[in-house]
Amino acid sequence: MHPDASEAQIEAVAESLRKAHYTELALKSAQARRAKSAAAKDTKRRRTQDELAQYTASKSERAAA
Repeated sequence: MHPDASEAQIEAVAESLRKAHYTELALKSAQARRAKSAAAKDTKRRRTQDELAQYTASKSERAAA
């Protein structure tokens, strides 16, 4: 900031910095939400695969008996 800046210029810079700060926070929040969602989907997919494997194994055991 220039030392001879007017109050209006200082206020404009301050507003710009505030907007940039909140934009950065919003982007980080969105990234965190996407990561959390992806982790939840991976967990659900893994659990479903495990359940399917257990079902298939028990079905094979019943057929062999």
